[in-house]
Amino acid sequence: MIIPDFGIVEGAFQVTALEYAGSHNGEATYELSLASAGALTFTAV
Repeated sequence: MIIPDFGIVEGAFQVTALEYAGSHNGEATYELSLASAGALTFTAV
């Protein structure tokens, strides 16, 4: 997963929830919940 202006988190993830909603003018919001499925590594940018 790339987090802009912060770093990169790598590893095995399981998606536990995904929610999205839309409003007027084509706007959309997303919410994603992940659970790690093992060891993670972090690389700062």
